[in-house]
Amino acid sequence: MSHKRKLTTYVLLIVALIFICVWAAFPIYLAVVGSIKPRIETFSVTYISVPFLQFRPTLRNWIEDLRHEEIRRSVLNSLVVSTSSAFLALFLGSLAGYALARFKFHTVKNKDLTVWFLSQRVLPPVVVVIPFFLIMKTFKLLDTHLALILAYTTFNLPFAVVIMRQMFKELPDEIEEAALVDGCTHFGVFFRVVIPLAAPA
Repeated sequence: MSHKRKLTTYVLLIVALIFICVWAAFPIYLAVVGSIKPRIETFSVTYISVPFLQFRPTLRNWIEDLRHEEIRRSVLNSLVVSTSSAFLALFLGSLAGYALARFKFHTVKNKDLTVWFLSQRVLPPVVVVIPFFLIMKTFKLLDTHLALILAYTTFNLPFAVVIMRQMFKELPDEIEEAALVDGCTHFGVFFRVVIPLAAPA
């Protein structure tokens, strides 16, 4: 009976995960399919369309849209901001996550710091809009890529810190200790030992 109950729980968990994945991917599917539909069929009665079965996909919409300079500039701006903020959040999150995973602080516990970082994800963005605007205005960064990069990095950094901390805690620390004994600094251990070990993950 216990084995049957475990099997039922496992099957229900798999079904729930599949449902969540389909639910999350469905809007993306609609956006992609809508972009490759012929314009005459964009507002067709059929809400869910299957390429090659219900219509012939085309890249004409993409080609025509990318001919406009405003759209090209918007796409380029999005790529610059998203890529830069992702790399910056990953870099800073790796440093903070490694410190929380390996070092002990005297004034505050590592677990409390981790909870504090995680709690920043709950903070509504509207709370920091006015302070952020005033800071960007003071440093004359309004309407710049850097302002957006800093904003996205600020909200993505707590998540990156928590994820990287957990990953670094799972790495064996014997190799790091051996590198320290050989005279390597903590920054050297991080960049020469820890990052290569964590890169495949």
